[in-house]
Amino acid sequence: MSALLMMALATVFRGGNRSVVLMALEVLALMVLLGWTWRAFGTRGHPPALGEGRWRAARLALAAAPVWVAAVHLLPWLGAGALTPTPLATAHALLAGLPVVVCFLVALSGNVAQILALLRLWLWVAVAQAALGLLQLGGFEGLYFGMDGVEPVIGSYASKNTYANLLAMAVPLAVLGLWGASGRKRRGSGNKGERRSPWWGVLALLTLLAAALASTSRTGIATALLVALLALTLLAPARESAGGGRSGWLRRLGLPALALGLLAVALFMGGLDWVERFDAERLAADDALRALTREATWQGALAYWPLGSGLGSYAWVFPRFQSPEVGRYWLDLAHNDYLQVLMETGALGLVSMALALALMGRRALQLFSAGRGTWNSSDRLAVACGLGLLATLLHAWVDYPFRIPANAMLAAFLLGVFLREPVTSAADPQKVKSMTYV
Repeated sequence: MSALLMMALATVFRGGNRSVVLMALEVLALMVLLGWTWRAFGTRGHPPALGEGRWRAARLALAAAPVWVAAVHLLPWLGAGALTPTPLATAHALLAGLPVVVCFLVALSGNVAQILALLRLWLWVAVAQAALGLLQLGGFEGLYFGMDGVEPVIGSYASKNTYANLLAMAVPLAVLGLWGASGRKRRGSGNKGERRSPWWGVLALLTLLAAALASTSRTGIATALLVALLALTLLAPARESAGGGRSGWLRRLGLPALALGLLAVALFMGGLDWVERFDAERLAADDALRALTREATWQGALAYWPLGSGLGSYAWVFPRFQSPEVGRYWLDLAHNDYLQVLMETGALGLVSMALALALMGRRALQLFSAGRGTWNSSDRLAVACGLGLLATLLHAWVDYPFRIPANAMLAAFLLGVFLREPVTSAADPQKVKSMTYV
């Protein structure tokens, strides 16, 4: 229940990026962790399972990365005191990482019914944010909840970029709902196959894309459209017969027609103001400041190598490296999550990122070596979550989605679902049968 409440409230107040709200998320996360500890050491029940096999330890090490990285920075090192010059900021960063860790562990250890329920929750939270953003196009000041002078579409967020990133992560989940996790007809009574209605999935997808376009966030728009097209291609129902015939032709023609139709309606609903944002000269001008920040962050990473300046210390140590051209700004974020992690955590962060990359690469090879025609419902669910995660991994190159609690929590949950051990029908046919997304 605590995990459910934590995920439901994550996006309501500026994506959780406010002190009081973040403290509430941290308390809920601690309640979940204490519950698991009670199960682990109590006489009743067992600790949550994290999968089987030799990669179980790797998943656990990745989940605990914020703890052991912060421990290295905070614990005295050969009697010289804490390594980080900002121990309080590092402690705050550790606490802020607890909801993210819990989302990752819940995704790894939850049963099928829990995972599907939480994915639906995340999807409809994102759709509600998209609907709020589209209503903001009407110019109603009360719908901004005190955020004056901002872009026209931000939902309940403070930034259009992180808002659009949330929508992009949810797009593949809407595509999955369009066809269902199995991608096949469901058997009904009387041996007649029937599909669940896809219209709610179409509506969710249109709403998400329209709001992403209306946000005018360039990276958000690009990643949302990219993962939408990939999801429409990879999650489309496979042909049920080798011959194909007329139905095969309809499927082949219907997929691109559906993609173009969704894009056309989304463009109409969201308007065309975002097109001007992709002008080459404007792109270069807008990136100039961020380019200087990235270069300065790289210099900071080299200066603090190999252990970094300390988790959460960026805002306090970066002014030492800040370029004079941007000296009038107080920059607390690098607008590149990977460079910021490198500066704050050094080689420790590289190890964590390499571990995550290895786990994701292994799972991707499992999925695509067998071929799309062999995917069961758990595989299709993993693909949808992997595509949603891809949107944030790309967005993090030019912005800071992992620094927004709600976005980081959803990304961690998608990663956990993606890394779940594959389920085969031979091993557990009832479990695979139950994985129906709609």
